[in-house]
Amino acid sequence: MNRLYGKVPLNYPQEYVSYYIENGDYWKIDNVTLGYTLNFKNPKVFKSIRIYGSTLNLLTITNYKGIDPEVSRQLDLEWGLAPGNDNRDKYPTTRTFTLGLSAKF
Repeated sequence: MNRLYGKVPLNYPQEYVSYYIENGDYWKIDNVTLGYTLNFKNPKVFKSIRIYGSTLNLLTITNYKGIDPEVSRQLDLEWGLAPGNDNRDKYPTTRTFTLGLSAKF
């Protein structure tokens, strides 16, 4: 019997069986914003200035082998809800950084 990655391949790979199940636990820091506001006591031009930085999808800790352990809960018209099905054809979630400055006159 031929083995692939230490396992025997299935005869019908499209079946829903426990062969493909893995632990999808994860810990994620998704949305972080840090800012500081400078207030001026005697405003000549500015009353206050706020400086901030923000990030999305900062960190994901997991042993999951797929692209993203956060599965979709989209409604499939044929099968109903399908949580746990990995969408292997989706793009990975991007990490985004934003810096900003706002001023009150």
